[in-house]
Amino acid sequence: MYRSEISAKILENPNLVDKIVVIILPNYFYEYEGFLQHLLRENFGIIEKSVKNFKRNDIMEWRSSDLESQDIWGLAEKITSGPCMVLLCERANAFLEMRELSKYHNDISKKMSSSTGIYFSRSTIAAYQDIAFFYPKHINEKEMIKHAQNYLSVEVWPKLSEALARVAVEKPENPIKWLAEYLKTR
Repeated sequence: MYRSEISAKILENPNLVDKIVVIILPNYFYEYEGFLQHLLRENFGIIEKSVKNFKRNDIMEWRSSDLESQDIWGLAEKITSGPCMVLLCERANAFLEMRELSKYHNDISKKMSSSTGIYFSRSTIAAYQDIAFFYPKHINEKEMIKHAQNYLSVEVWPKLSEALARVAVEKPENPIKWLAEYLKTR
């Protein structure tokens, strides 16, 4: 969960599993069994689930970075119109995979009610804030640091160390610019 960009490939390292909050909105609530089955088929783990009846004050307390960039009152009206299923899920590349999964279900929801039916944390920061609000017992600072270290050691350090070795061999006039160009092509 603790990274803002993810690669298209599914990461092999099980330590790089992302946690994400998914909300099935009231207009799609009756389809939640089908959505849960789809989550499981796509290798999402469901850590915890709960049914919540939101009130407008709940929405104001829930300060996700995603919500700050959206029309909070538009979401408030959708989310307070009935029961919601709130899920804490995990998977490698959860953000990328959930984007595809929610697009499929939101397209169905829009055909039935002209409104989206699935909300999900769209970034690392939003996921952290969503989890802290809905499932605070699942926030673990040590786990977050270990996750960041694993991500850096798998996704960043190998590419960066190779690039640094190459810049040392090449000795270009502008090493920073050369390094940036080299990393762009990798």
